[in-house]
Parts: sequence; structure tokens; C-alpha cells
Amino acid sequence: MEDYIHRVQYYETDQMGVVHHSNHIRWMEEARIAFLDALGIGFVTLEARGIYSPVVGVECRYRRPAHFDERILVHVELREYKGMHLRVEYRMTRLGDGELIATGSSIHCFTNTAGRPIALSKTHPDIDAVLAAAVAAPDPAPSEG
Repeated sequence: MEDYIHRVQYYETDQMGVVHHSNHIRWMEEARIAFLDALGIGFVTLEARGIYSPVVGVECRYRRPAHFDERILVHVELREYKGMHLRVEYRMTRLGDGELIATGSSIHCFTNTAGRPIALSKTHPDIDAVLAAAVAAPDPAPSEG
């Protein structure tokens, strides 16, 4: 899976010339959308089949500042999938020097168009199989980076 690259826009920075912290969450969403598209089950496909995937939790740990016009590589890994929810992890590094900018994660559930939780394994086994196959192997020795 290719990583997602985001070019920092001027409007994403604050008066100090540093990317405002809220933008990292947006980059995580951009990268997650690209990740699902690459799996062939992007939001357009999911929503056309009556599946929504709301965020039920998100966190981000900021390591170093990012600035206007830098390219940020967002590495996405599907870390957990259990039919009704998934956990995605993100690692954001600056292209060029590879410096770690931030790490984060998001948790999502699946609902139908009425907002009721669904188990993809029962309602959409083809999508369930794609997500199950995409789960990253656990790190042998996780590190804070």
C-alpha cells in the first residue's frame, strides 16, 4: 500500500508559521480515504452500498512542528478489525529528513443508513474479507518513535 503525501497549505498554519494541531486529524482522514480507495472499498463504494463508517474515537500525539509547503508522508495501517469496528494507526513524517511529526489513531464503527450498527461479516462478507486481509501484523516490539 502506498503512503499518502500531503503538501502543507498556508491556511493550515498559525501566526507562528506552524501547522495548527487540528489539521493533523484532517490529514489522517485524507490518508484513510486514500487507503480505503486503494483497497477498492472507498467511501463512495461503501456509501453506495448503504454503509457508513463514523469516527467513534481519535487521538493524535504531536512530536515536531510542520510548516508551510512541507510534504508530510502519512503512513496508514489497519491495526484491528472485528467486523463491527476498526482501528487505524497513522505515522506522519516529513519527507526529505524523515523526521517524525505526529502519530495517531482513529476508531470507526459501521452503520447502515438508519445509523444502526452493523456487522460487515454478516451484511457484506465481501467487504469484511477485504478489511480482514488488510489488518497489519502486530509489531514485534512497538515503540513510541
